[in-house]
Amino acid sequence: MIARTAIALCVALAGADALAEPVTLKFAHPGPPHGTVSDGIIYPLVERLNRLGEGTIDIKLFTGPSLANYGNVYDRLINGVADMAFGLLGPISSQFPKSTVTALPFETPSGEVGSLAIWRMLKAGILADEWARVKPLGLMVFPNVGLHSRKPISKLADLRGTKMSAQTRPTAESIERLGGVPITMPVSELYQSLQRGMIEVATIGWPATSAYKLPEVTSYHVQVPLGSEMTYVIMNQNSYDKLPDKGRAVIDETIGEDYARTLGLVLDQGDDRESAKFAAQRGQSVTVLAAAEAALWKTRVASVTEAWAKSTPDGAKVLAAYRAEIAKIGSKK
Repeated sequence: MIARTAIALCVALAGADALAEPVTLKFAHPGPPHGTVSDGIIYPLVERLNRLGEGTIDIKLFTGPSLANYGNVYDRLINGVADMAFGLLGPISSQFPKSTVTALPFETPSGEVGSLAIWRMLKAGILADEWARVKPLGLMVFPNVGLHSRKPISKLADLRGTKMSAQTRPTAESIERLGGVPITMPVSELYQSLQRGMIEVATIGWPATSAYKLPEVTSYHVQVPLGSEMTYVIMNQNSYDKLPDKGRAVIDETIGEDYARTLGLVLDQGDDRESAKFAAQRGQSVTVLAAAEAALWKTRVASVTEAWAKSTPDGAKVLAAYRAEIAKIGSKK
């Protein structure tokens, strides 16, 4: 009799689990609803987790500033307003000084290599303290920022006194070394700032140019490796801990080195696609600095990297680790 009762109880509990409502997770994505990040990364991730979660989780995506903007999305996630979030490191880079290693000029060869290198550094514990308050799902490194300008740029003299946007401190310092005037502002303000003449150059990666319609207010685009913007997909740790076993397992099976590489590849492909698209358009000029000129720019900004290594906690160690990972990944590609 006792055995039958126990079996009946187990069956009842199993049935209750099967009928349990899925856990709703609010995903804050401050960016536009379409673009390289939205279409290539955010939507596929939400679809995959909802599908494989088999009714245990239900991720609700909030695009644009409806739930958070790039300036407060990290805090909104920490405070539980959002359960998952995509964001740019730039607005909160002062809280993540070691992670800004990707923003150093002439260091990151591609989004794929940078994303994989930074993920390995996180897992190795080199960056773990900076991300301890959240559960990182993906740390992504955009391909290098470029210069999207209202005037032609081909040499250093063209930048003298030019007002240029900057997302991170290393980028701002690089602009200063090159003779420009850095102005920090959110990516959502770039269009109006260019249109009104508050800045003349947007220093940002190609995937953001279409998303924020920058070619409508710029005509000259120069590809030069002045640093790479890091972005993140993270989860509130308490939200993750409260998930049923199936929900946590699906998330853990999704993230990792292969996912980091995939994220970087998506960003690289978006970079190539956008630059090629605008190069083919009338009225748009896409160029690469001449080798001798690029070497001159690299020499001018070398002090930015040296200063970063000295002023950042464990900066020399972090920079050495980043370079080492890039070298290892490069040899295996």
